[in-house]
Amino acid sequence: MLFLWHAAALLSGSSIGLLGVYVVGMRMPFLGIGIAHAALAGAVAGHVFGFPPFICALLLALIAALLMSWLTTSSAQADLGTVTGIMLSFTMGIAFLAMGFNQGDMSPVLSMMWGSILFVRKTSLILMAVLSGVLFIFLYLCRLPMDSLLFSRTAARISGMNEKKLLMVFMLISAFVITVNLQIVGGLLMYSLLTNPAAAAYALGRNMKSVRVFAMLSGVVSTIGGLWISYLWDLSTGACIVLVSTALYSFALIATWKFKKQPLQ
Repeated sequence: MLFLWHAAALLSGSSIGLLGVYVVGMRMPFLGIGIAHAALAGAVAGHVFGFPPFICALLLALIAALLMSWLTTSSAQADLGTVTGIMLSFTMGIAFLAMGFNQGDMSPVLSMMWGSILFVRKTSLILMAVLSGVLFIFLYLCRLPMDSLLFSRTAARISGMNEKKLLMVFMLISAFVITVNLQIVGGLLMYSLLTNPAAAAYALGRNMKSVRVFAMLSGVVSTIGGLWISYLWDLSTGACIVLVSTALYSFALIATWKFKKQPLQ
C-alpha cells in the first residue's frame, strides 16, 4: 500500500508541478482553480445522486476548460477574472447544495474537498500515469510554442501561431490531470499545488528548462512530504501538501533574496 501511495504522490507532484509552470507563467492561476472547483462540484454531485463521481467531475471540468479557454482567446469583452469568480461561486454552490442532499457516509465527499491518499486505488494510479504521460508528451512536443505563449502571447499570435487551438488542447489536458488528482490534493486545495511549486521554480530557475525541473521537483517534494506528515500525525493529506509547498516557496524566496538571482534567460 505504501508503494501505491508513493507512486500516486510522485505522479501527482510531478504532473501538477509541471502544469503549474504554464498556468502561473501565462498569468492564468484562476483558470486552474476554476477547473478544479468545477471538477469538485461534479464529483460531489455525482456521489450524492448516485452517478459515477469521476465521470461527472471530468464532464464539468471539461466544460469549464472549454468555456474559459474560449474566454481567454476570443474577442469577448467579459472580464476573465469576473467570469472565473462567478464560475467559482456557481460550482461551489452546486457542491454544497449536493452535500445537503447527502444522507450517507460523508468521507468520500470530504476526501474530494480536502484530499486523502487513502482513497487512491490501482485504477486511479494507472489513469494518473497515463494522463501524466500525455501531459509530458504534449509539453515536450509543443515546448517551443508554449514557451512563446509564456513570454508574449501577442507576439506569438502575430507570428502566425494558432493560439486558440494550442490553448484549448492545453486546457483540456489540464482538466483531465486536475480531475484525476482530486483524490490526493482535494478540490479546495488544488490551487496551492498548482501555484506554489511553479512560483518557487520561477524564483530559482535561470531558464525555462531549469524552471520545469525545479517545478516538478518541488511538486514531488510537496506531495511526498505532505504524504508522510499526514501519515505520521493522522492529518489531512491535502492540507499537509499545501503547507509543505508553501514552505518550499518561502525557502525559494529567501534563496532568491540571499543570492540575488538574475531574471530568466
